[in-house]
Amino acid sequence: MAWHGFVELSAAELQRVAGGDDDNAFGRCGPGTRWKWLGDVYTPQCAAHDAAVRTALANGSSHLAAHLRALPLLPKAIASYVRARL
Repeated sequence: MAWHGFVELSAAELQRVAGGDDDNAFGRCGPGTRWKWLGDVYTPQCAAHDAAVRTALANGSSHLAAHLRALPLLPKAIASYVRARL
């Protein structure tokens, strides 16, 4: 429903737009929330890696190519996870 240029979103749509999709938790270290054994760790470095992947996907890259493009940011993301867990 449109109102003065605004569009009403369902709760599920709002969750996806806000980055709260359970399978794709922005900034969480690890692949979404599927690997629960990693814990619930969010770091700026993991967010930077996620942002790079999402930017590449938005620019038309395949999933594989997007992850390859973000690969240089992965070591810092992994190190931030290890620091957060210790």
